[in-house]
Amino acid sequence: MIVMGEKKICAITGSNGYVGGCFRNYFAAHGWEILELTRQPGPGSLGIKFQLGGEVSPASLAGLSALVHCAYDFKPLHWDEIRRVNIEGSQKLFSAARTAGIGKIVFISSISAYDGCRSLYGKAK
Repeated sequence: MIVMGEKKICAITGSNGYVGGCFRNYFAAHGWEILELTRQPGPGSLGIKFQLGGEVSPASLAGLSALVHCAYDFKPLHWDEIRRVNIEGSQKLFSAARTAGIGKIVFISSISAYDGCRSLYGKAK
């Protein structure tokens, strides 16, 4: 695990959602600093603007100890757009994280994701 000095820093996508919020609270309670990757970073929070499917600069992730990816964008309704935003967007994020040297990367999936699932959400996850 990469640790900057004494600080352990975890980036979390989807930290405003239920699952991402649980991870945020857990890591914070265990001494981690949290970098929220969110569409609208709150005032006073350690956060950077992030839109799933958009470009992600590896430099913006430099020095992090871990990344937990919980985000899913429900706005796209058709498979081509779901794939571009959620699947390819996740791949962009993971590529930037690897380039930035993040040692621990966790992708949170869903119980909806299984062989033969019918929902587009489950297929994307």
